Amino acid sequence: MPDRPQVCAVITEETVKAARAAMKRTPGIADLIELRLDYLRDFDFSNPNSLRVLLEEKPLPVIITCRAISEGGAQHVNEQIRVRLLVEGAKRFADYCDVEAASYADAESLSPDLSRLIVSYHNFDETPDDLNAVYDRVTSLPAALHKIVTQARTITNSLAIFKLLQRARDDAKPLIAMSMGQAGIITRVLGPCHGSFLTYGSMRRGKESAAGQMTCEELINKYRIRQLSRETSITGIIGSPVGHSASPAMHNRAFGELGLDFVYLPFEVEEIEEFITRMVRPETREMDWTLQGFSVTIPHKASILPLLDDLDQTAREVGAVNTVVIRDGRLIGYNTDAQAFLEPLARVHALAGAKCAVLGAGGAARAVIHGLLQSGAKVSLFARNAERGSVIAESFGIPLSPIESISSSGAAVIINTTPAGMRGHSEGTSPVPRAALRGRQIAYDLVYNPAETRFLTDARGEGCQTIGGLEMLVAQAALQFALWSGRSAPLDAMRDEARRFLES
Repeated sequence: MPDRPQVCAVITEETVKAARAAMKRTPGIADLIELRLDYLRDFDFSNPNSLRVLLEEKPLPVIITCRAISEGGAQHVNEQIRVRLLVEGAKRFADYCDVEAASYADAESLSPDLSRLIVSYHNFDETPDDLNAVYDRVTSLPAALHKIVTQARTITNSLAIFKLLQRARDDAKPLIAMSMGQAGIITRVLGPCHGSFLTYGSMRRGKESAAGQMTCEELINKYRIRQLSRETSITGIIGSPVGHSASPAMHNRAFGELGLDFVYLPFEVEEIEEFITRMVRPETREMDWTLQGFSVTIPHKASILPLLDDLDQTAREVGAVNTVVIRDGRLIGYNTDAQAFLEPLARVHALAGAKCAVLGAGGAARAVIHGLLQSGAKVSLFARNAERGSVIAESFGIPLSPIESISSSGAAVIINTTPAGMRGHSEGTSPVPRAALRGRQIAYDLVYNPAETRFLTDARGEGCQTIGGLEMLVAQAALQFALWSGRSAPLDAMRDEARRFLES
């Protein structure tokens, strides 16, 4: 097995010239190359000698593959031609060829070099319940390496991959295993620590060969995959969606700045109770990992409460959690949103006696209302969901109105706590019509991605002073960082990384 996590750069260019150029850029950001021949449009598949021009100056060890359409191929190539190209190509030019288990008999008839053969299985629909049977079937086929890749429909599907990697270690069989999709990202980052022979990365965004695939640069620099081990402390963010979140960029930059053996991952979680039971709670989790805690975002800030063992005072008063710390086997919930929300607003507007309108009825609204009331502001809540809104309004003793009636509010300050306008959710929309912002003094949007939301643009057009969500994001993250690591966060580095992420 490799001494350190290995990154394989996937080349998905459409021309031989572009593929050669991409391969030359791989040293420093990858350890191997996978050349996806099925993406090429100017290549003679019928002649294995065509590989010479691609591989005669290869900068790293190369895996060649030409995927069948049924297993994610980019174009149809005659089966006999395709398999012969791979087998002969590995004998003469490449370091490995990757052949699907379904095509093994055809490859075997060509007397492949087994020391250069990877046998693979791909399932783009699901992670099957009988994955152990798949493993038995695939690994029974003689080869240097075996590969199993499935689609993760939920984050708990990744457990099957980690269990498979444990079994392969016990069997002393080299295995590449991972899950595709946003919910499977943790297998791409942590898989090598758990025994996967390698993980795959694209050369740049838009050149991915599978869903959930990150770039090599992200794996190497953002997640510092080459420094990760089974002892690395794991943190992350749970929510749905989380692909838009700047938190992984901020926290990983901060851990790197201080030289801490931590990593922060996006956890795409829809079923919160299943996630807590099967992956988090020490006495019931089905995965051996050093999870220290995680951030909590939409839609779990309130629903996670009954699943925790204890709450800090602010979280208890707010009724929402944005941070969980695992300490001595117990799950402790914190709320760093309330304090982080106040800091940028208090710098530009006196809050004692200020009339403030809060839009939304989720966990973020609870934190905002708590902070405003603690500062002496007069608060009204406006929500589309009357049932959820009434629960919040009654718990804080404030008036509730439909969000459509915001125009008649006399509030000087309007705070949007809804996800309206968020990238990956409803970008380009606003929770209120522009006219509702006329005559206000401050418009504060907790959405930070994109940095300039429709709500903020409309407010500025109506003469409002505006506050975006970036400063609150950095402030709450810094408090989380301290809870997990016991160290003060490098604020400037976190802010710079968040801005870089939002501009990318």
